[in-house]
Amino acid sequence: MKWKLDDDLDKIRDEFPILSKCVYLLSNSLGAVPRKTKEELDRFYSLWAEFGAGAWDREWWGMANRVGNAVSQFLGGEKNSVTMQSNATQCHWIALSTQFKKNISRNKIIMTDHEFPSVIYAIHKIAEFTGWTIDMVESQGEIGIDAQRIIDRIDDNTLFVSTSHVCFKTAFVQDISQIAKKAKTAGALTLIDGYHAPGTIPVNLNDLNVDFYIGGCLKWLCGGPGNAFLYVRPELSRESTPILTGWFAHKSPLDFDIKMEYTQEAYRFLSGTPPIPSLYTAITGLNIVKEIGIQQIRKKSSKQTSAIIQNAKRHGFKIFSSENSDQRGGAVSLNCPHAFQVRQALEERGFILDFRKGQKQECDVLRIAPHFYSKDEEIDQLFEAWEDILHKKTYEKYSSELT
Repeated sequence: MKWKLDDDLDKIRDEFPILSKCVYLLSNSLGAVPRKTKEELDRFYSLWAEFGAGAWDREWWGMANRVGNAVSQFLGGEKNSVTMQSNATQCHWIALSTQFKKNISRNKIIMTDHEFPSVIYAIHKIAEFTGWTIDMVESQGEIGIDAQRIIDRIDDNTLFVSTSHVCFKTAFVQDISQIAKKAKTAGALTLIDGYHAPGTIPVNLNDLNVDFYIGGCLKWLCGGPGNAFLYVRPELSRESTPILTGWFAHKSPLDFDIKMEYTQEAYRFLSGTPPIPSLYTAITGLNIVKEIGIQQIRKKSSKQTSAIIQNAKRHGFKIFSSENSDQRGGAVSLNCPHAFQVRQALEERGFILDFRKGQKQECDVLRIAPHFYSKDEEIDQLFEAWEDILHKKTYEKYSSELT
């Protein structure tokens, strides 16, 4: 079946139970769960209940492979170039570990302060351990960073350029292709956090020519937690030996040989036993997104995020995302007075979105993230409720303190 968003929206929405209960505008944090995901989890349970350890031979052993290849369809990657991991932070550790005790002449990691904090924490700790230095490009309160500012930092000492494809707080789309081009010329590796891209914007890693690309099914792919993924450029994969490793990365794991011998392709980047139940939750969302197609999703997303921006202008809210749709992912970040309290008031009225605290020169924002299952009229309804909350000052009954 091929879904058409203009004709089949009601049928699509029926696949997502939460949409009957609220206006769900938080897909940049957690995609709505498809109804049939329960059937997949029941299948996992049934295999376990009926066959016990025999479930490994019947289905579980190849789950990470199958789901990884399903994900690769949204990345333009080659078959067997994607491995499923528990979370994106672990993916960064694995990728960075390929260079432990290597490239001693290169010791600089370039990153920006727009990266997701967990990534920043991990890379700082790795740098402490390895003696690498971090060159942090400051955003100075802007929604994004001009790619040229990153490119200008890349030199012969650069080991990794670690940055986001789409910034998590502002949905700003970075020019990854130009960054990767300069990095390759300089002999540096690119480590791209793409968590906020696949499922809402087209991604073609062959065109981007990056070395490592990290993401997950949690958000726009409606696959739930525990489904991060790591793409490694095939040529690089064949010559890489990650130090953070485990038995699933062994050439013959069931031989239980105590000497490590890496398997081929991207599966050498696996570590311990995969989170099998999580992998089952990824299947339905990936199928639905595939049936709709990323071009339809992107077209609708650009239309709805543009509508959010126009509504925000009419209400005088500060826009903390790009007004250029080519530089905007699937969400819009807005600032308004009493933002945290307003978010709580909106939730009580059935509008689900989230709040992000501003850092340094940034403002606090509410992030609004419609997806392919969102109705156009829900955008208008959101702003009508928002205006009413501010006008009547009903936000005052909610706490202004983050807990």
